Amino acid sequence: MLDRLRLALIRRLETLTGQTTQAPAPDPAVANLETLRAKGNAYIAEENMVEAERCFRAALAVKNDDKKSLVCLGYVLKEQNRLSEARVALKRAIDASQQAPDEHEMHYLLGQISEQQGDLGDAAKHFRESLRLKPDFSRACRDLCQLYKKLGESHAIRGLLEQCVSLSPKCADYRLWLADVCENEIDFQGIVDHLTVAVDLGVRTVHVFLSLGAALCRIGKVTEGMQTLALAEAMDPTVAFEKHYHVGYYHLRNGSVQRGLSHMESAISLRPDLLPAHSSILMALSHASAEGVTSYRDAAMRFAQATRNQIKTPLPDRRPAVAEESGIASAKLRVGFVSGDLHTHPVAFFLQDVLKYLDKTQLHLVAYSNNPFDDVATESIKVLFDGWHSIKHLTDDDAAALIFSHHIDILFDLGGHTGENRVAVFARRPAPTQVSWLGYWASTGLQEMDFIIGDPVSAPVDSAEWFSEKVLRLPHTRLCMAVPKTSREMAIGSPPCQRNTFTTFGSFQQASKITGKVLSVWAEILAAVPRSRLRLQTEAINTPSMRDRLSQDMAQAGIDLSRVQLLGAYDLERYLEAHNEVDVLLDTFPYPGGTTTAFALWMGVPTITLAGNTMLSRQGASMLGCVGLSDLVAHNEAEYVDAAVRLAGDAARLSRLRSHLRADALKSPLFDAKTFASDFQNALLQMHHGKTR
Repeated sequence: MLDRLRLALIRRLETLTGQTTQAPAPDPAVANLETLRAKGNAYIAEENMVEAERCFRAALAVKNDDKKSLVCLGYVLKEQNRLSEARVALKRAIDASQQAPDEHEMHYLLGQISEQQGDLGDAAKHFRESLRLKPDFSRACRDLCQLYKKLGESHAIRGLLEQCVSLSPKCADYRLWLADVCENEIDFQGIVDHLTVAVDLGVRTVHVFLSLGAALCRIGKVTEGMQTLALAEAMDPTVAFEKHYHVGYYHLRNGSVQRGLSHMESAISLRPDLLPAHSSILMALSHASAEGVTSYRDAAMRFAQATRNQIKTPLPDRRPAVAEESGIASAKLRVGFVSGDLHTHPVAFFLQDVLKYLDKTQLHLVAYSNNPFDDVATESIKVLFDGWHSIKHLTDDDAAALIFSHHIDILFDLGGHTGENRVAVFARRPAPTQVSWLGYWASTGLQEMDFIIGDPVSAPVDSAEWFSEKVLRLPHTRLCMAVPKTSREMAIGSPPCQRNTFTTFGSFQQASKITGKVLSVWAEILAAVPRSRLRLQTEAINTPSMRDRLSQDMAQAGIDLSRVQLLGAYDLERYLEAHNEVDVLLDTFPYPGGTTTAFALWMGVPTITLAGNTMLSRQGASMLGCVGLSDLVAHNEAEYVDAAVRLAGDAARLSRLRSHLRADALKSPLFDAKTFASDFQNALLQMHHGKTR
């Protein structure tokens, strides 16, 4: 049975040959020519390329420059893998004098031949010419996109598709492919824009409605998103778990924790092996206070069991001997890092300077990237590794097998239960020593994860009940921030209270961290400091529905909105400069800042934080302790309010902090990458030999 593509091509070839049901032309030569072409097409339909070739060569004997016969001959020669001969026939067809409405097909076939022969540049040239001649020729566009991937030019795909859309706005395929590109680039608005058009053009599939509904939820249009997800469920009731997952993700992301958890539990009840839902629940529960220990541990054990149930191909008990041709000195410790955040992301900020100072004469460093996309930051961090492997498109079993084959001694997970995690890979035990660090702040739940990196403040000795892993405490801090890379100097201004008639409290935290409890405490601070304002800057404010929700939550907490300034997200340099508009930062709790607190210290702005009982909730306390600001660490809400009020009233101290806090921070363990790398390397040796602090 011929596939649809072959049938479509046969129909196009029949059009080229002019095969019709009308009476033959009176000219005997023309009639013979058309008869031969018709017979050739009949043989193509039977996949008899030898006889088809004979017919088209006979047709060319009648008329040696017959364009239609040359194209058909080129096709049958290509199908016989006689690529050079096929190329000659097709180029003769292009050079022939007759006009042909399907000349785009000739360039398309030449592109296929060039690609098969390994001349990718020439193939791209012909595919582009094919599209120029027929902008809605989606097969040529599809093949050119695939070719760009082979050429390492994936960045060109979006531009190509956008150009095709502008020329052929009613081609649904282009919209669907652009939506896929937007998904890879985490551009949810783009997904919505293109899938909405695709639906209007008549594309109504379960996959499209699921993707569109999920993207609508991500941009804050949850009502439309739920309606669209309901359409998918109506078409296929078995996808109900996805509807619950996407709606749950929206609520968790935007601070409605209980509603989010309820939807995630519904998703798991329908699909017990839905690991992203398990991770989302653990992520949410990791923000809890001490009362949540049991809930977190139960959920972590459930995740671990679901993960083990998915293992299809267990790894061997013992690794094979190291191949001599590996080129790695046997004395070197092989250290791997699994992460989906090796791009412009806080994980990269905290990792890159540490890698620079590790002793490469003793260590062989390998990255296993699950990045959704690569960027400039990826390129700058990639050179710090001895090996780099993308595992984004590998299954957990295959990723584990790859790591296992590289003889990694210590394998770090930098994602935990965050967005682009591959923590399930660690359940396969691809390395003898496995460690959780940096990108997550609670237990993974896996018995196969041997250690978690902490420090004396973020993971005190009485916190062991939170972890299934052994806690290895670095002497000063578990985090070391890199100095921000900017195109210009980020000058530190004087405290804005010196030029204003009021004190400016600020927050740069994600909206999901700004809960009703946090807002009620901030309301107390504003009431205690009448001449003060609150400046909130967060990405969610760019979305009107989220801006409205945050405003409503503040009003409900008793905050006078006339004293509040709401701003959306900025690029890095404008974000850093915005610190010059803030006197005191107010940390969120129990989910505090990390990167935001470190950047604020570098910009000379102090942060008031509230330390809880978990590694995450004590993160701010650890950072402030590194720079000698432990007096700004509160242990209850009353202390938090008092610390903020006292600091707001101490203009002299605020001025002093502006003048020396950056220098203090750069000398501290929080920014001293050289000292941190030494501590980290000592920890590697301890773990390799099975010792803990």
